[in-house]
Amino acid sequence: MTTDGRYEIARHWDSGETGCGELIVGLKREMNRIRRGEVLCLTSGNAGAPTDLPAWCRMTGHTLVFADHPVYLIEKGLR
Repeated sequence: MTTDGRYEIARHWDSGETGCGELIVGLKREMNRIRRGEVLCLTSGNAGAPTDLPAWCRMTGHTLVFADHPVYLIEKGLR
């Protein structure tokens, strides 16, 4: 595990330039690999990520704790 200075990162995933559908499917897979309360560090070059990721987090119960495109920190929620 590593830290960004404020959050302990449980897992890193660089999704590259994947399209929206691939990004969301891959994100679900990566979130399934960590436990509740842990943080995934996602790097995404997808132009829609700044809009899609906050919406996905709200819909799935996860928390977007940091967003500065292309880097996102997502804390796994209770679902």
